[in-house]
Amino acid sequence: MKNIVFVSAGMALVPSCMSDRSKSSLLLKNIAINADDEALMAELCEAILPKTNTPGAKDLSVHLYVLMMVDDCRKKGDQEKFIKGLDAFKKLSQQSINKDFTKADVSERKKLMDGIIATIDEENDLNVFFKMTKGLTIQAFTSSEFFLTKVQVYELVPSRYHGCVPA
Repeated sequence: MKNIVFVSAGMALVPSCMSDRSKSSLLLKNIAINADDEALMAELCEAILPKTNTPGAKDLSVHLYVLMMVDDCRKKGDQEKFIKGLDAFKKLSQQSINKDFTKADVSERKKLMDGIIATIDEENDLNVFFKMTKGLTIQAFTSSEFFLTKVQVYELVPSRYHGCVPA
């Protein structure tokens, strides 16, 4: 009886020990992201919102917010453009700086992003991806607990009355 308990407990634990390390840490329903894509998103969000005297995008897990918002809140067409844009971003990184964005230094990342920003008015998958990522990165930061408690202190309703007539 004792051996049966040990064997069944071992069989229950084996699948968790043999999990696929190439999968994303976030369970998404509509878009397919692997661990490398998630790392790329983390670095891109960090390049958009770097750590200074305030936490950076990595510290606030902004890339997870971006991926979740794209997966849950965007239309199917926008999700497809996002994935195609992510692939285009990886290809552009290889072409312009001859390495992955995750392995690039700050100046190479800035050069790549400046090139994208220079053509941001063109309507292609890369620009849609970059605009969506940048907008959601800023939205994630400005709605984070850090921002709302340390930078822009949020007052619960009813807040103080700030009339236009001096008291």
